[in-house]
Amino acid sequence: MRDLSNVPIHLLDHEHYRQMLVRDGQRRFNEWHTEYLKYQQGFLQDQRRRIQELENLRESIYKDHKRRSQESRKEFLRYQNKFLNEMRRY
Repeated sequence: MRDLSNVPIHLLDHEHYRQMLVRDGQRRFNEWHTEYLKYQQGFLQDQRRRIQELENLRESIYKDHKRRSQESRKEFLRYQNKFLNEMRRY
């Protein structure tokens, strides 16, 4: 097909004008779809990053809880032993 972009619209026949509209529509769709895919990719990357941050936070909370539980248990056992040793004296 020949390039009709320089021909004034009022001199184009119906079929050529329709084809120009179809090509323009396809071009616009491709632009929109490319932007949509970029946005979608950015969203998915952000979602993965946030999920990883939450997983890291969960893991650090779990480790802190485990450490504090062990410290509390050691402290309890220390006081318990101290108490039992005191009771043995009597």
